[in-house]
Amino acid sequence: MHIAIVSDYYFDYVGGAQTSMRQQKLALEEAGHTVLIVSPARGATGPRYQHVADGLQIRPLFRLPVLDLAVIPNGPTNVRALEKYLRDERIDVVHVQTEFGLAHVADAAAANIGIPLVHTVHSFYWASEGPPQASVAWFLRWALQKAINDTIPNLLFTPRKTDNLLRNLVLAMARKAKRVVSPSAHQAADLRDAGVTGDIFVIPNPIATPDVPSNTLTLAPGQKPRFLWVARCEPVKRPLPFARAVIDALRRTDNGFTVDFVGEGSDLAALKRLTTGHPEIHIQGALPHDEVIELMDASSAIALTSLGFDNQPMTIAEAVSRERGVLYCDPKLSEGLHNSGFLAKTPDDAGLADALVALVTTPSLLVDLSRGAVIDRELFSPTRYVERITKVYRA
Repeated sequence: MHIAIVSDYYFDYVGGAQTSMRQQKLALEEAGHTVLIVSPARGATGPRYQHVADGLQIRPLFRLPVLDLAVIPNGPTNVRALEKYLRDERIDVVHVQTEFGLAHVADAAAANIGIPLVHTVHSFYWASEGPPQASVAWFLRWALQKAINDTIPNLLFTPRKTDNLLRNLVLAMARKAKRVVSPSAHQAADLRDAGVTGDIFVIPNPIATPDVPSNTLTLAPGQKPRFLWVARCEPVKRPLPFARAVIDALRRTDNGFTVDFVGEGSDLAALKRLTTGHPEIHIQGALPHDEVIELMDASSAIALTSLGFDNQPMTIAEAVSRERGVLYCDPKLSEGLHNSGFLAKTPDDAGLADALVALVTTPSLLVDLSRGAVIDRELFSPTRYVERITKVYRA
């Protein structure tokens, strides 16, 4: 099949959705399919529509700098250009994985050609910190409706105005698509409850790389466990509560473990200040993906500390694919962690600290989680993903 994956996000940005799309592309290509990526082009100059080796890049009207989000309006010029591209490349199915302007351009182009459109929802749980921003929500609604050339629903999911608007934006795209993919069952249920009437398929994110074999964890007597926290260093991922828990657990275990924090974002400076004077805590900043995998392989377990925000974090898929257990605190994220997950009793600093102490003082738990990951990782196998998603494409 010839498949076009469409993303409003810059494809070179390091985020969970982009990582998932890359893994999907690899899995499908390894199975013999042709996958092209339609995404925004970097830079304010150059051709409006640029053909690249693996797809089409469209120059946005402008870029929102804080969010690093391209604005590509759903207008006749963009629709005609994408329609021509899809025809020229003999695309069989359009798979949109975002909900902004370009996703709606793809929906219109696919409808004009008469080819199916599938929508993967990577997050229905938009959340932010700081003021509610009610004063600008009306303007954002107006601007987004102009960009997508459609009406956005106004259901109440959260009292935070901008977050609620973005959740309704996701809902608008999911309602348009007759075939919706959710990587997790709990998000699928929430989408149904929100009024998505099309078919919803639960298909976990695949892991198709790397080629380096994974290794089962072994801990020699006296060896310090090593934990890895890897995510965007933003409040929704909760690096600061975890850092406070780490400091408490280090005190209670006589500095009996180490932690690597990988990622950058608005909380990075505060994280560095908080962890100053604790040599067991290593703040790595952003790292290339292959170095992150090396750190996973060197770690005893991965820490996932988001709460009420994530759908199916790629952190889970990557951790179990590398035979590593996951310490987590959101009970909704148990999918894929039935044998490899260690759920903190409470999601606060104290609950995370207690979980760390339990794992450090009973290292056999970490080894058991690693063995359990060998079972759980089958859920994220590329072969399984391709089998399930191609059934959706052909439905």
